[in-house]
Amino acid sequence: MGLEEILSDVDGKTIMRCMSCGICTGSCPSARVKKEFNPRRILHRVYFGEDIGDEIWYCANCYTCQERCPERIKITDIMNLLKRMYLRDKGYLNFIKAVEENLKNFGYTAQLNEFKNKTRERIGLPRLKSSSEIKLILERANENGQA
Repeated sequence: MGLEEILSDVDGKTIMRCMSCGICTGSCPSARVKKEFNPRRILHRVYFGEDIGDEIWYCANCYTCQERCPERIKITDIMNLLKRMYLRDKGYLNFIKAVEENLKNFGYTAQLNEFKNKTRERIGLPRLKSSSEIKLILERANENGQA
């Protein structure tokens, strides 16, 4: 995963302006939960051509870091590109396969069960059923060679 690809694809040259203020990491909800996730450190690894690691998958794509960055670095966009590059170079992680299977089978990224529906009812939310619409979309995408 090279700096050149990041610069040419999504980032232009904003990554070069990082002044290590840490606002990206300090404002990141994922970094509060997963201490090993540190957007600032990941940007530095990209810049110096070091291995990115699997931590990029903790990015929740909330854009908080990008919105708060005083240098307007496209941090979330870079994380998304890093994820695409990771998949291209290293393949799928096991948790992605599970999410994909749940989406195919149930129409949701998490498996539906009676416990979840009872919890939803207790807090005033409607029961969920498998979503046939998502299954249909995935089937049509497969037929057209898009998935």
